[in-house]
Amino acid sequence: MTQRSIEIVEMEGNRIIVSMEGFPVAYGNALRRLALSDVPSMAIDFAYFYDNDTSVFDEIIAHRLGLLVLKSDEVLNKYGSPEECREAGENDEHCYVKVYLEAEAGADSTGFYVKASDLKFSDPLVKPVYPDTPLVYLAPGQRVHLVAYARLGRGFEHGKWSPASVSVLRYATYVEYDSSKATPECVDCLAAYPELVNAIQEGGKGRVELDVKRPSSALRYCEKTACKGAIEVIYDPSKLYLVIESTGAIEPPRIVYEATKCLERKVEKLLNALEGTPVA
Repeated sequence: MTQRSIEIVEMEGNRIIVSMEGFPVAYGNALRRLALSDVPSMAIDFAYFYDNDTSVFDEIIAHRLGLLVLKSDEVLNKYGSPEECREAGENDEHCYVKVYLEAEAGADSTGFYVKASDLKFSDPLVKPVYPDTPLVYLAPGQRVHLVAYARLGRGFEHGKWSPASVSVLRYATYVEYDSSKATPECVDCLAAYPELVNAIQEGGKGRVELDVKRPSSALRYCEKTACKGAIEVIYDPSKLYLVIESTGAIEPPRIVYEATKCLERKVEKLLNALEGTPVA
């Protein structure tokens, strides 16, 4: 039986890198896709405008509101899922968070930008991740007044509901080298990979794993040109790296967790559909 292991290689800021050994590529790729398309997050769905004297159309302001990144970690289990709320009305507090904006620039003012921080939410757990995001400029005497509604959604509906800005699956990359065949031109070509240069300069033959954060395209170029015969780039599908960067709506570890739960639900749904199906 294949030995399986999972390790968090890096967890810093909005990025997490998870190594998975012994897992099928299809499993890792499913998590990668689900992180983008199925993990729910909160975003503004629609808005009603009562006043808008600005130079920007209602539709453009509504679009900007929809693309605001809203903190969603603490409300994933508080509000109904997109499927539950498909037919819900806007006043359903289990499905929608109300968002209020009323701002006016006096005739004697110099004008100002309305920012995400000026929005008022019915639930204090939901708030803009980037409060300084500008929404619209109010010139002297202009006013904007609206009520918007935010709900949980999934990335396959619209990108604004995708909690991950980057979701990548990579094979572990190894480089086998033979120092006796490495010319000075080869070493120069590999200057961007100091760990490999050091290994070659120590002499002999060996194998080095490339840092997952380093692209291998330049390495492949060296393999085919200056380092022909001296190095061989090998991609190992038995060890995978899942790299996820969050938009800020959900913490990266939670995105990975929710992606696995999404996959589990999809498998259960498939198994339930297959129950009782006659085998040919």
